[in-house]
Formats: sequence, C-alpha cells, structure tokens
Amino acid sequence: MGSLLITLLAFAAGTLLALGGQRLVAQRDRVRRRFGSLNMRGAPPAAAARRPILDANRFGLDGEAQRTLRVALMRAGYFDASAVATYTLARLAALVALPLLGLGLGAILLPVFGPTEKAALAAALLAIAYVLPQSWLSRRRRTLEVRYRLTFPDFIDMLVVCINAGLSLEAALQRASAELRGGDAEFRANLDLMGNEMRAGKSTGEALKALADRLSIREAGAFAGLLQQTIELGTDLTQALTVFSDEMRDRRMSAAEERAAALPPKLTLPLGLLIFPVVLIVVLAPAMMRIISVIGR
Repeated sequence: MGSLLITLLAFAAGTLLALGGQRLVAQRDRVRRRFGSLNMRGAPPAAAARRPILDANRFGLDGEAQRTLRVALMRAGYFDASAVATYTLARLAALVALPLLGLGLGAILLPVFGPTEKAALAAALLAIAYVLPQSWLSRRRRTLEVRYRLTFPDFIDMLVVCINAGLSLEAALQRASAELRGGDAEFRANLDLMGNEMRAGKSTGEALKALADRLSIREAGAFAGLLQQTIELGTDLTQALTVFSDEMRDRRMSAAEERAAALPPKLTLPLGLLIFPVVLIVVLAPAMMRIISVIGR
C-alpha cells in the first residue's frame, strides 16, 4: 500500500509539474508577443538567445522531425509556437503516467496480480499510450477537414464578391479573410497565417499552396492550382472563380444527395433488428394470446 501511495504521489507531482511548465511557457509567449519588438536597455546579450523551458530540441527531435510534427499539429488545428514541445512532453508523460496508473489500479482492484499480469498490463498500456496521441491527431484532423469543407465554399463566394467589386487578388484574399470572423476558428487561423506569409514576402501562389497543404482538402488544392494557373496564363480571374464556385456548389449538392441515397441501406439493419421485432410482437401478440386461451379451455 505504501508503494502504491508513493506511485500516485509521484504521478500527481509529475502532472502538476507538466501543467505548471506549460502555463509558464504560455505566459512567457504572451509576454514575448506583446513586448517582443522592444529592446530593453541593460539586458545581457545572451538573454535573447536563451531557450524557453519547453524547447523541442531538449527532447531529442531534429529539425526534420520538428517540421514534420509541426505540420501535423497545424493540420490538426494547433498553431501555437510551443505546440511541438507541448505535444512531445504530453506524449512522454502519457508513456510514463498511464502504465504507472494502470499498475496502481491493478494492484488495488485485481485480487491476483503477479509479475506476469503486471508485465502484460504494462505492455498493453505502453502500446495504448504510444498510439493514443497519434490517433487523437488523426481524429482531430478528420474532424477539421469536414468543417473546412463546409466553410471553404463560403470563403470562395466571398472572394468572388470582392473580386467582382474591383479588388485585386491579394486585397480580395485579405478582405474575404476579414469577413469570415464569425466562422470556423481554425479556418480563420489558417487564413490569418496565409495573410502573414504574404505580408512577409511569400508569393500568392506559394501562400495558397501552403494553405492547401495545411487544410488537407481537395477543394483547397484545386483552388490553389486554379489561381496559380490563372496568374501564370493571365486569364480572367473573375470568370475562373465564378465557374469554380459553381462547381463547388454542385459538388456539395452531389455529396449531400449521395449521403441521402446511402441512408436507406444504413437503416435496414437497425430497422430489422430493433423496430421490426417490436412491430411483429405488437401485431401477433393478441392473436397468440387468443390461441393460447382457446387451447387452455
């Protein structure tokens, strides 16, 4: 019992330490974003080069691994600068905490808990802790893709209206991004990031390709390719976007019709297993009761 108490206390202390470190890093990021442009007099030269507490380099991740993980996190809707380090720390904490917690609960709840059972439970919990963060990112990404597909046609319609009003492509992109403030938060964050990349000097085509890569939907890739081809060939942008908007609207209607057509086959099994037996009982029960009463006489 004493070893179990020590294990639970160690798990609680590690969890509080991780949460405190994450909160401290978030507070430092807010202060850095607010006062990052100010040069404080008297500060030592090494203060600017000091690494934050949650630095991905401290976890043994090289540059390529950090870039890959950052792209995956951005596709899942996590745009914070410390998202890579926070995710890595959370994954390491899960690899340590979940087996310890499972072993502690197993020692309490299971009457027979020998070394073989401990090893099997620890291995299973380690596998779950290893797979769970990746599964969460994949599920989060699929959820955002569905939301992006619902929001992206509204963005295209707003872009067509802005271009028809006489704005240039860059101004129309910024204006359409500003008009979608009441929409999806992650979609707005992607548009804001695209605007920041364009203001930092990246070309419109490159910024749109990066946006399509972050959104990970087919419509965004087709949109980026269409604008790139329009810019290179010098064709009418308004007409191209109008045709593309109509195609997206027809495609969305076709997808809705496909889902509606696929609904009856999906309802066949629940109807056959749950509703049909109840209806059959309601219809045949009076006749069966009458037959039983006649036979009983």
